[in-house]
Amino acid sequence: MTHGDHPTWRDRYLRPRRVGALVLALLLVFGGIGYVLYAGTPGDGTDAERWSRSVAEATPQQVLGGERRPGFPSVQRVEHDGLVFTVTVAPALPGRNLVRVDTLPREGHEHEADDEELTVEVDGGAEPVEPTKRPGADGLWAVVDLPAGNPTVLVAHGPEHRIPVMLETGSSETADRLWAGPDGPECLQAATAAVLAGGKAPNSCPAGSLRSSDRPGLTSIVTTLASRGVEEIALSADASPRSAAAAKLVRRLAVAEGVRVVSPSAAPGSRNALLVVAGWQPAAERLAAVSSLPVQKQALRSDGVWLAPWLLSPGVVDSTTGAVIPLDFDIRDPAAQRYSQTLAKYFPEQSPTGSAYVAWRGAREGADARGESAFYAASRAAYMPAEPGHGSHETTVSWFPGGTVTRISLPTG
Repeated sequence: MTHGDHPTWRDRYLRPRRVGALVLALLLVFGGIGYVLYAGTPGDGTDAERWSRSVAEATPQQVLGGERRPGFPSVQRVEHDGLVFTVTVAPALPGRNLVRVDTLPREGHEHEADDEELTVEVDGGAEPVEPTKRPGADGLWAVVDLPAGNPTVLVAHGPEHRIPVMLETGSSETADRLWAGPDGPECLQAATAAVLAGGKAPNSCPAGSLRSSDRPGLTSIVTTLASRGVEEIALSADASPRSAAAAKLVRRLAVAEGVRVVSPSAAPGSRNALLVVAGWQPAAERLAAVSSLPVQKQALRSDGVWLAPWLLSPGVVDSTTGAVIPLDFDIRDPAAQRYSQTLAKYFPEQSPTGSAYVAWRGAREGADARGESAFYAASRAAYMPAEPGHGSHETTVSWFPGGTVTRISLPTG
């Protein structure tokens, strides 16, 4: 069955309600006075008030502006059945698109979306899919096929509650395959962060290429490890263009420094380190797989775990006991705190990430904006208690509550 063969949400919902609207109008005209007397005074919790609230709650509001545009991440929020739903669809182009669903109980309500199964579907399209968690990212995620034009995505929780999210996808472009793959959550969060900062929606994903600003950090990792006497680097990469370019750079630098590059599955030598240049999802999956093993079965990395700059994500850092990461910003910087505070205001369900902050900073200050580069120790477990004179060891902003992202070296260049 093709997309056009299905009865659409507009057919099922809008057309029958046109007749209902006419009947309602006639009832209001001829029975208005009696209805008002029956309904009572405002604030008494009558059926009329509940009906009015349900109509208002069922209309999603655009979070990133009121215009629906092709290639522009659509973020819509609605209060419904005691829950606040935030639905993000990107890149809003024909083809495979990523959908993020966040829910928060409305103040004064205890209802949880987890009480009922969530599903996502394209009106008139394929069967509903259940949004699921993704390693390395927060939120719930689903992939859908969007046709050209003005499709509607339906988010349902339970058989009686369906929220329509109307979109404009155009027809001149198609969605990049990265949006539907493991790098999709990073693509989506970077795009929404750029728009949140007042910039344009990026036309590419961070994983689509190795940024020039990431090269110094990777270079400093290899040269630092070599200067410490490390004999081999276990390199964990994936098939994305960014990771492939990063792996090629690391291998070239390692050869120049006389350091071997081996597979993470190889038995570690006496002096070795693990360097991860994969994306969020494979990085989190692989690190978690190692961390879940009994200590005696884990590969002994004498010189620790090192992460590529784009892996500053709570979901990735949570997957290991601790790692070193090169960054050109400190999460305690005023700009980084402004970003986390802005994100908390507009997207309280989301955690800040390095990739999203770089996109936000670039939209505000220009693509070449960079701070002082240094190595940071990242861990979600804060081992050192907050004491006078030691406040810098514990994160106090909303990036890593209860954890640490602490500078441990001089600038890397």
